Amino acid sequence: MTPAALVKFMLEQGASKNTNLMEWDKLWAYNKDIIDPITPRYTAIVQETHAKLIIDNVPEAIRAETHPLHQKNASLGSKAVLYGRELLVESGDAQDIAVGERITLMKWGNATVTSTETVDGVITLHANINPEDKDFKKTKKLTWIAVDQNTNFEVTLVELDHLITKKKVEGDEKVEDIVNKTSRIAYTAIAEGNMKTLKVGDKIQLERRGYFMVDKIQGADTKMTLNFIPDGKSKNMSKIQSKLDQAEISGGKKDAAVDAAKAKQKNQGK
Repeated sequence: MTPAALVKFMLEQGASKNTNLMEWDKLWAYNKDIIDPITPRYTAIVQETHAKLIIDNVPEAIRAETHPLHQKNASLGSKAVLYGRELLVESGDAQDIAVGERITLMKWGNATVTSTETVDGVITLHANINPEDKDFKKTKKLTWIAVDQNTNFEVTLVELDHLITKKKVEGDEKVEDIVNKTSRIAYTAIAEGNMKTLKVGDKIQLERRGYFMVDKIQGADTKMTLNFIPDGKSKNMSKIQSKLDQAEISGGKKDAAVDAAKAKQKNQGK
């Protein structure tokens, strides 16, 4: 959370001695407005939910193009985007794509899917790039990274849940009864090589997944951990799914189940 977001939030509330319980969504939204214009964009595909996309009508050799790190902020610089025949995409994008469908590969162009199959749970699509097709309306937009053993590397993405399972702790409740025992969820993603230049504390956006901050970098082989930054939205940025329910992260955990259990215990004690 940026200090500027906290200051903006406090100024809006005004001076008061009254206890004021509020949801997190507004504070996260303030934070998003501040960091969005200054966060470079990168791509990472979650390992356990990846799918493959083979572009049959391009050379196997990897080539590179220079693209800005932020389309609206040239001061952030640029990066090399790698292009190749074999790509990694998210299965959330690939699972609903039909043979013959036109799709848009971000930073590349339109392609037509020629075949699709699923083997051992991994979806593989084949497609042909259509350089002349410039109509991007009503096409599914896919983020992707080219498979390149020399540059791609694994990162750990972490999502943090609330520490307790209720919005408000009642006076007769014990913390151990409402503590969230699975408040940290970590998973592996395959990241583009440009992310190796990041430093601890850097904030970025993983395109169509959300905002992250570099929490740790360990060892010469760049073991990088990034923590997810909520943005106040109750829905994901795209069909790419987060591990946690963002509606609950932004607005607090639902109390119904806990209250029901508490009522049941009281009734049993009567």
